[in-house]
Amino acid sequence: MKKRIINKEHFDEQYYSAVQTLALLADTQDMYFELGRGSGKTTHILGPRIDRVQNSMPGSVQVFLASTYKSIFENLVPGIMEFFTDHYEEDMYYCIGKRPPAHFKPCRTLITDWKNTISFVNGTVIQFVSCERPERANGKNIAHLYMDEMLHIKQRVVDENARPAMRSKSTCFYDSPYFMGTTGTTSTPNIETDQDWFLKYENKMDPEKIRTIQAIALELDHRYYMLENAQLRNDEAAIRKLTNYCRRIEAMLTQLRRGSIYYLRASSFSNIKILGTDYIQKQMEGTLDKASLNTSIFAVRENRVKDMFFGKFGLKYIESDTYNLERIESLSIAEEANFTCADMKNCNLDAPLYIGYDPGPFTSMVIGQYNEDRTVFHVLKDIYTWWPEQQPQLAYLFQNFFAPMRNRQIFLHYDRAGNQRDPQWKKYKPTFGDESDTDALTLKMEIEQRGWNVDLMSLGQPTIYYKQHLHLLSRLFSGKDDYQVHGLPVIKIRIDENECEALISSIYNSPLKRTGGEVELDKSSEKKPFEEQAFGSTQIASAFMYLLWGEFSKKYLNVADHHDLSGGYAGFSGVV
Repeated sequence: MKKRIINKEHFDEQYYSAVQTLALLADTQDMYFELGRGSGKTTHILGPRIDRVQNSMPGSVQVFLASTYKSIFENLVPGIMEFFTDHYEEDMYYCIGKRPPAHFKPCRTLITDWKNTISFVNGTVIQFVSCERPERANGKNIAHLYMDEMLHIKQRVVDENARPAMRSKSTCFYDSPYFMGTTGTTSTPNIETDQDWFLKYENKMDPEKIRTIQAIALELDHRYYMLENAQLRNDEAAIRKLTNYCRRIEAMLTQLRRGSIYYLRASSFSNIKILGTDYIQKQMEGTLDKASLNTSIFAVRENRVKDMFFGKFGLKYIESDTYNLERIESLSIAEEANFTCADMKNCNLDAPLYIGYDPGPFTSMVIGQYNEDRTVFHVLKDIYTWWPEQQPQLAYLFQNFFAPMRNRQIFLHYDRAGNQRDPQWKKYKPTFGDESDTDALTLKMEIEQRGWNVDLMSLGQPTIYYKQHLHLLSRLFSGKDDYQVHGLPVIKIRIDENECEALISSIYNSPLKRTGGEVELDKSSEKKPFEEQAFGSTQIASAFMYLLWGEFSKKYLNVADHHDLSGGYAGFSGVV
C-alpha cells in the first residue's frame, strides 16, 4: 500500500494497529470487543468510541455498566480519563463527578446527582452504574449502553435492568447510527468460570457487511482528507464537489451501521508493534499456566483442566455482592474511594480475624472471619508482596485495609517453614531482621507494632502432606450444599470476588500432579517472575490452604487423616 504524505502543520499523525483501525472503520451500532492484554483497548478503541458516540447524540443520557463500584473507581474511570486528558481540556470539553460549568449545554434529561457522571460540553452525560445497584439504570432513558469487562457482568442484569431502560426519544437521536446501541469490552472468558453470554453476538455478525462498511469508511476518510486540503487551498470547486460526496457517503454509512453488529476478537499480537516481541516473549516465559496464557494473551477460549487441586471449587463458593454501598455511593468518581474493611458487608469489626500466611520471597496472606453463628467462613481479603518488600510492607498493607477493626485479635496460621530460623528470603537480603527471627515471629512483630495482638497457631507444627490438604479440600469444596462429616454439616466457605481476585485466580491455577502414585500440588508456576505470581501461580492458594488446615482439619478429618499416610490419599480414595 502506498503511504500517503501528509502536511504535518495541519494534520496530527498517529499510529493505530490493524485491529484498532478495523474497529475505528466499522463503528457500528453494536460493537463488542474481546481483546488480549496490551491491545490498546481503552486508549485507542474504547476512548475514541465513547467520544464519537457522545458527540453524535448531544444532550443524551448514556450509561456505563460495570461489575462493581470498585472497578469503576480503580480501573474504568482512570482508563477512560487517560484518553480524554490526553486529547481535551477538563472543564472546557468535559468534566467528571460534578455539576458541569455554566458554558456546558444542558442535558435533555434532568440530572440531579452528578457524582457518578462524565459530562460533555454538548450536554451529553454518561452515568456509571454498578451491577451492585442495577436498579440505578432503571428510568434512565438510555440512548447508548457501554459495558466494561463483560465476563464479570451477569446477563440477568443486562436483560432486566439495562436493556429496558434504553428508551430514549427516537425523534431526538434517530439520525445517529449509535442510537440504542451497545459498546462492550472484555477479556477472553474462561468458559467454566466466567460469564460468557455475550459470545453469541459473534455469530450474529455479518462479516461481508462489516467488510463493506470498513471499505466505504476508509474511502470516506480519504475524501475528508482531500476536503481538508482543498479548504487549505481555498479551491471552491473541489470543496463543493467533495462536500456533496462526503455527505452522500456519510448518509449511506449511517444506514449501513444502524442495526449492524461488529464482534472483534484479537490477541495481544494485534498490537505487537507497540508492545514489542520482548513483551510477548516475557508473557510466554512467565505464564507457565496454559489456560492463563490462552485467555489473557492469545484470546483463546478454553475450559479449565479438570484435574485441579481444589477439586470441585467453582462459582458457588464465590460471593460478589459484598460491599456496603452507603459511603461509596456518596463519593464522586473524581475522588479516591480508598476501600477498607468497613466497606464490606461480611466483615464484623468486633470479631477476630483469621489469617493464612505463606512466607518466602513472594509472600502473601489470606484473611477470613466467621459469621455470627459460625456456619459460614467468609474469606475477606488477599494481600501479597515480593522482594525487596517483605513483612513490613505486608503488615503495612494489612493495616491500611483493616484499620477500622475494633477487635484487634488475630489468629495466624502458616506452613512449618514459617518457624524456620533460616528462612528462604534471607538469600535475597541476609542483613534484614535479627538472625533469631523466623518469618512468623517477624510478621507478628510488624503487625503488633501497629496495635494488634497476634497468636501464632502453627508453632511446633509437623509437616502437612499434600494428600492431607487434598483430603480436607475435598470435604470443604465437595460441590454439595448438604455435605456432612461425622454427622455435622460442613461449614460453608465463601470467597469475596472483589477483594480476593488474586486468590481465586491462584486457586484456578493450582493443578494436581501425580508422581509415583502420590498426589502433589504442582508448584512449577512459582518459577514465574514475582510480578506474575499473584494471579498466575499457586502462591496465594497455598496461604489459603494453611488457613483452612489450621481452622478445619481437626474438625473435619479423622485422626488417621492426620497421621496415617500409608494409603495413597491418607485413607481417602478419591476427590468427591
